[in-house]
Amino acid sequence: MADTLTISIPAPLADEVRAAAEARGLTPEEYVRQQIAWDIAIGDDDAEPAFGVEEDLAAFEDYERTGMAIPGEEVEAWLRSLTTDNPLPRPRPRKLK
Repeated sequence: MADTLTISIPAPLADEVRAAAEARGLTPEEYVRQQIAWDIAIGDDDAEPAFGVEEDLAAFEDYERTGMAIPGEEVEAWLRSLTTDNPLPRPRPRKLK
């Protein structure tokens, strides 16, 4: 049987969680599990701040030059799998063009 962790969050944040979950067709519990799994999967607390526009443009230019990327469908499937008992391996970039 899986362990359970219960948390309390302030009402304004709870309202935001409910709205975000509803917008994605998820229950608040499913949404929070996905967000936590994503946060854990992408790195540690010492990671650099989120990329900005300059980094996005550089990444796109790199894709244009190399053709290396990860299809969005694979990323979505991986993210959805993180809240299951059988998560998929993290997708890796490959030559797409």
